[in-house]
Amino acid sequence: MKKFIDTQNSALIGLLGGVLVLATMAMASHQDLLGLFNLPGLVMVLGGTLAATLVSRPMKDVITALRALRALLRDENPGLTGEIGHLLNIAHWYRDGNLRAAEQAIEQVSNPLLRAGAQLVIDREPIQDIVKLLQWRVIGARTRDLNNAQILRTMAMFAPAFGMLGTLFGLIQMLAILGASGLSEIGATMSFALITTLYGLLLANMVFKPLAMKMEQRIEHQTMLMNFIIEGILLLHDRRHPTVIKEALTTYMQQHHTAAPDAIVKAA
Repeated sequence: MKKFIDTQNSALIGLLGGVLVLATMAMASHQDLLGLFNLPGLVMVLGGTLAATLVSRPMKDVITALRALRALLRDENPGLTGEIGHLLNIAHWYRDGNLRAAEQAIEQVSNPLLRAGAQLVIDREPIQDIVKLLQWRVIGARTRDLNNAQILRTMAMFAPAFGMLGTLFGLIQMLAILGASGLSEIGATMSFALITTLYGLLLANMVFKPLAMKMEQRIEHQTMLMNFIIEGILLLHDRRHPTVIKEALTTYMQQHHTAAPDAIVKAA
């Protein structure tokens, strides 16, 4: 349970914590929690935010960003558990000249960057070409992920605006029926007017902006890991001993203020 809280689902836990805070505030003010739920107001803010985002961004990019949220909510940061052990195994066979065994070890690698880099080394491609191809992959992945984070920040910018738009719409409706309707209808219209502002602020500051910041942090972590892999590929190309590779990668991780993956610590 402690590992679950420390390393996974922190975003989901934070969102649930925000809901708990709202529920506590509602109970402290003797307000029914269901009174904070207004489906038309939520549809207006969410729908308007999504529509404006689709106007400003290609639909394909928006869909990609929304799909990326699933992994963001499920896992804190991607790791290299097991992959470093595979790299050391490949280095062992490649150093001994057993290319067949090295290729079989590559087939067990799941990380696409490490797998591609190791295969290029086994194919005896020039090191300059290997580094260039791997760096292109890093730049492409970083650009794609930064675009996803920017889309979330765009949604965080639009949400309060549509919340205020809902408030103005509610006030217009209230003024239109003022004097011709009872207090109950006026109260319902006023509630809609105010609740949309609340939805806009909550979605922007408790959902979209925090998730964008978390995604940016994840991007930096991924970039560090990809550079880490490139360093390992360079050592593999130089036919360095697996023990030397292990020590070099551990030092690299320490220099970047990141704990070495368990695979390095446990690797022989």
